[in-house]
Amino acid sequence: MVLEKEIPGFVANRLQSALFREAVNLVLEGVVSMEDLDRIVTNSIGLRWAVGGPFLTFHLGGGKGGLPAFLQHLGPNLQNGWKNLGNPNLDKANVQTLSNHAMNSYGNVQIEQLEKSRDQKQLSVLKMLKDQQSSR
Repeated sequence: MVLEKEIPGFVANRLQSALFREAVNLVLEGVVSMEDLDRIVTNSIGLRWAVGGPFLTFHLGGGKGGLPAFLQHLGPNLQNGWKNLGNPNLDKANVQTLSNHAMNSYGNVQIEQLEKSRDQKQLSVLKMLKDQQSSR
């Protein structure tokens, strides 16, 4: 990977921050629980992005016309939706609300156990991706 231009922050951290900002907003707005949001990500975009990334995903979403067809057909609605994305504040009350949600969702499991489970799952995905590359 080659960065073409220097910017503040690591690219992956910037993307993660943008997604997390909207995740925080959706939980604070009461749209979805923290656990359900995690399930939505791991069972949808997380899977797609693990094997293709956002651009390939949308390129494939455009069918035979690829990303140009996708942007032409769905781009205006996508851009319109960006206006509705949240910009939550991490003030004291919101931090407390998020902390309470996290403890209710994950507080009954030891951090070490959550870390071990996460690491095993990530290694399984990486192994599968490596095996897929080797079989080509």
